[in-house]
Amino acid sequence: VQVVKSEIPIMWLDTSIINLMTQWKHKLCRIDSTREQRISDLYNAIYEATRKGKLICPLAEQEGEVWVERDKWMETINTLSLGIEALDLLAIHDNQFRIFMSAFVQKQNSVSISYREAFDDDPVEELRETLRGPFFITVNSPLLFGEAYRMKLKNNLHQTADAQRAKNVRANVTFEQQLENEIRGDIEGLSILVGKFLTGQFKDEEDQFNATCGAVNLGSQLMMWKNVCGCPEGLEGLMTFYKSSYYRAMPYTDLSCNLLARMMTDKQQIRSGDPMDIKHVSTLMPFSDIFITDKAMSTFLRKRKLDEQYGTTVCYIGNTQIISKFFSSLQ
Repeated sequence: VQVVKSEIPIMWLDTSIINLMTQWKHKLCRIDSTREQRISDLYNAIYEATRKGKLICPLAEQEGEVWVERDKWMETINTLSLGIEALDLLAIHDNQFRIFMSAFVQKQNSVSISYREAFDDDPVEELRETLRGPFFITVNSPLLFGEAYRMKLKNNLHQTADAQRAKNVRANVTFEQQLENEIRGDIEGLSILVGKFLTGQFKDEEDQFNATCGAVNLGSQLMMWKNVCGCPEGLEGLMTFYKSSYYRAMPYTDLSCNLLARMMTDKQQIRSGDPMDIKHVSTLMPFSDIFITDKAMSTFLRKRKLDEQYGTTVCYIGNTQIISKFFSSLQ
């Protein structure tokens, strides 16, 4: 698998880092001096590099879990991104899915995937065009379905996942065993949701909504399979792709399954933000040149050598030498 990176480096920031930048900029709370220095240095370095056309720092759906001071938070990332946005996470996943499915059908020996698959327009050209103009335009999208629904959904997912994690720990499920479970999990999960959709057996409105989304996703994948002339046709053919080495090699599958297996066999409780962090890593880390996340996530990614695999510098805000070295390379 070859990942084609952007000629202008791409930096991804964890939601928590943008939170800290917003708190620092607007003096929303007290921040200890060490953290304040790190945050201010990083913010100013990104601001300078983007204005010189040497760095792309896109908005990439980090705002999905921001409820407090949302307008100020959006102002922070919009200032650094210059209005450049990645595609939504599902669209990035689907672009990877389509490319690897086509490679499977054509029996390609290698698969190349470009950073362009994570953006609607080429962010390199978008950055250059923005810098040629006197101003840039951003849009603060409303929170889809509202704050109350999103919080309820997040809490339900967190409770369900952590209950299963605890069960796995009691049963001594190993990381390798759970990794295989996660690889099979996508198609098994879709099959369960579609079964509910077809039979109309729902526990509540949320269950009905999830089942409907599952049916739509499966329908979309079957259409992709048809468009690449997959054989055999229909669900039987799609299952051959899911069982193939091409599906396992897809960056999204590789990263998400590794991270989910780690989360679901960890003795520590799942943090509420972990599921969304996994989605961000799985969709955007391969296309990023530097990926600044939290300490636990960066440690795991480096331990599994996933940073080396995708040619991405992975660090957390405390890795000041790594961050400084990256910005020095932009000069």
